[in-house]
Amino acid sequence: MGCVCNSNSLKTSVQSTQLSIKLAEQYKNNKNIRTQDSLEDVSQSLCNIGQEITSLGQLRPEVEEKIKELGTFKAIEEIESNSSSYQYLLCQDGSIFYGSVLNGIRNGMGKQHWLSDGNYLESIWINDKANGPARMIYSNGDVFEGHLIENKANGFGVFKNKKKEVRGYWVDNRLQGNGIEMRKNGIQYEGQFKGGIIEGRGQFTFPDGRKYYGEVQQGLIHGQGLMTWPDFSYFKGEFKYNHLKGYGCYTDVDSQTYFGQFFSVYHQDVKQLEIFYSKDSNIQECNKLKKFKKQYGDAQQ
Repeated sequence: MGCVCNSNSLKTSVQSTQLSIKLAEQYKNNKNIRTQDSLEDVSQSLCNIGQEITSLGQLRPEVEEKIKELGTFKAIEEIESNSSSYQYLLCQDGSIFYGSVLNGIRNGMGKQHWLSDGNYLESIWINDKANGPARMIYSNGDVFEGHLIENKANGFGVFKNKKKEVRGYWVDNRLQGNGIEMRKNGIQYEGQFKGGIIEGRGQFTFPDGRKYYGEVQQGLIHGQGLMTWPDFSYFKGEFKYNHLKGYGCYTDVDSQTYFGQFFSVYHQDVKQLEIFYSKDSNIQECNKLKKFKKQYGDAQQ
């Protein structure tokens, strides 16, 4: 990250690494959790010296509002830092850094503001790279809090936006292993993530009382699993792309069990799920199949 420093005592060009964080863009889809390429570590560029900078620039209203709401970033507020070494750096990408500078590079606590997109980062820098607790506030008010190692998210982190909150462990910028996704519409997922996406095995809980346990793929219910309803009926078998589809067994409210082929159709307008059953896998005409109906609440995946 090419930087311009206001210290007249610095006379030589040094190396600086750009930190470009685009995590919020990966969370626009409400079904999937995607963090790949979210906290990019960009190649080094020269830092020039001599221009006078006196502020971080005008923060966007959404960022200012979020800073007031969140208050001080407690993860770094108790870390000792020599404020006498604080300086402003104007970086080649147009961002401005304010914080501890040693020998012309970022070392210690600091803040960085990307004027072009409005993102705002608070973190600890070691040898010009973000290493330690970090909080990024995006121009739209989304927030990521976690831990950075060599400019990459590694360790436990929390991402929040208007639609959801995600908690889990990042490995080189990607959510990996077990985590939790809590959506504002009442749907909650707890289970495995792979490469930043809901993938593996996990549990969905729905606000209407349904629960799903089993395989998930690309953020969807897909594979072998178990779906239960509040009326104590349940289906165990094959799911495809959030629908019952394939071989399985369904037990109804009267404890009658059916084995065979199933598929489901959801009617959004009336919030009703129809489950079709047949012993013969070749029959696909709905009017010839046994049918079970499930009435859902206001939220549907």
